[in-house]
Amino acid sequence: MTVDIHPDTVEEARDRGGDADADRPEAISEALEGAELGYGVGEPLVGDAYADYPSREQLSNPDRGEFLRDLLAHPQVDGLDSAVEELTGANDTATLGDWLGTLEAAADAHGLDVDTLTAKGEDEREQGGGDRLTSLLGYRPPEDMVRPDNPVLVAELYLLGLSVEEVADTLTKEVEGDVRPAHVRDTLKTVGLLEGRTREEQQEAFAEKDGRIGGTTFDRSEGSDSDGLTVNAEDFA
Repeated sequence: MTVDIHPDTVEEARDRGGDADADRPEAISEALEGAELGYGVGEPLVGDAYADYPSREQLSNPDRGEFLRDLLAHPQVDGLDSAVEELTGANDTATLGDWLGTLEAAADAHGLDVDTLTAKGEDEREQGGGDRLTSLLGYRPPEDMVRPDNPVLVAELYLLGLSVEEVADTLTKEVEGDVRPAHVRDTLKTVGLLEGRTREEQQEAFAEKDGRIGGTTFDRSEGSDSDGLTVNAEDFA
């Protein structure tokens, strides 16, 4: 990972304030909007619509051979299990087992070499044609680096032109649990790519001032126009 911290880059990142870069490369937008493995998840891996996918009973039909070949050769399909994940939204063991058996028989009926086709997809995925993170970066980082608390990865994604929300969504697909935009925003503030205090810094400031945010005071003197409350707005940045 190579994070660009040229002064112009940093200034542009701060000016965005967490929004997406309107001038980012089209390839970045395509990676974010592209096909993802899983029935009904993002765009379909094969064809234009999930409605065109064959039913389990149709998999062995002669006119479905080309569809199965394209599916098994797709960069995100690394075996029959992932092919089934793309073909059906079912999640119970019995139904998935039925799909797996039918798909294996259909591939054999169509004369398709599953190992060869899915191995090709795996090679392409390593070259950047697979999951969203790989497509965005152009490579797959070491798994121990793919963490929401890795400021290098968070900064890299933001500097590619992603918004705070898009960074959070991308990382959520890679780790257990949800990655909140507020966490991403705090990380970017910590490394200097966004301005303002992190949530932790705001809490510490509150505690240091004995519960008075930004020196909040109550003015009960007569003739005051503030209704007795004064707040320093900078602490809410």
